[in-house]
Amino acid sequence: MRDCCRRCVYCGALLELEMATIDHVYPLARGGAHTPGNLVVACGPCNRMKGDMLPHEFFIRHPAAGLNFLTYARTAHRALKRGARRAVSLALAA
Repeated sequence: MRDCCRRCVYCGALLELEMATIDHVYPLARGGAHTPGNLVVACGPCNRMKGDMLPHEFFIRHPAAGLNFLTYARTAHRALKRGARRAVSLALAA
């Protein structure tokens, strides 16, 4: 919670501990791992909306979520943040 400023990394909503869920940015179903750089805090609705989409798939569909991810997911792996930047750029350019 501290590493994400107590906010959902996708919608930016302030989170109470009871509302927070842990999301694997790169989903386990797609080969992701239980490593700290792949784990972020999200609200339940955003976590369900993302489902098992890869980060770039999700951020192209929801560029605002990508912008929030870049702001609040401070401990996310550098490669995930690079991919998020590219996906948001592509989504906003279209």
